[in-house]
Amino acid sequence: PTHPELLDFLAAKLRDDPGHSLKSVIRLLVTSRAYRQSTAQDEGNARIDAGNQYLWRANRRRLTAEEFRDALLAAGGVLKLEARGGPSFQDFVIEKPQHSPHYEYHLHDPNDPKSFRRTIYRFVVRSQPQPLLTTLDCADPSMSVPQRDESTTALQALTQWNHPLVEAMSVRLGKRLAKEGDSIGKGFALAIGRAPTIAERTELQTYLTAHGPAALARVIFNLNAFTYLD
Repeated sequence: PTHPELLDFLAAKLRDDPGHSLKSVIRLLVTSRAYRQSTAQDEGNARIDAGNQYLWRANRRRLTAEEFRDALLAAGGVLKLEARGGPSFQDFVIEKPQHSPHYEYHLHDPNDPKSFRRTIYRFVVRSQPQPLLTTLDCADPSMSVPQRDESTTALQALTQWNHPLVEAMSVRLGKRLAKEGDSIGKGFALAIGRAPTIAERTELQTYLTAHGPAALARVIFNLNAFTYLD
């Protein structure tokens, strides 16, 4: 371990807690300054600790499949955070339920308000994975998976551009941007949480002028800045 004293501290904190609350330890970790660092590069630190063993920056990671879907809905302005608990939503249409049911994901309406909930409330069909989430390395629901795979494939890029949910949320985000004087700035604020760089703004302004706000929204959904946590 690179930080044995920290491990001792956390173990003692859990031991001395009357409730032995793992949640309190997790809260301490995720609210710490080290956990909340950015992935910004520092050449001086990189020369000393290129592998980031001493946690001078955050390790960059891609959004999980569920986080990507939630981020699409949030940027589109339709994510229902207040809809907690209760029955699961179905993002498929069941055909031939009287025999062997067919779960047809491609028949689902991506603009169905019932599905505008966080992905953890999705009805999981163990025998037939959801294509969008599976392409983005969601775990196989038919088995226990202790750790997610993280792959980079051409199919992921095509899915993030062409999937009906991406198209639907691009239209919705585009409508939000059309009402703003600064569509690019607003799009970055809603989808990425920061202002665009000068280079990004210059490149995207040409695209916005040629193709409109909905097309701009789709491009934003395919930027590394949207897909990866910095």
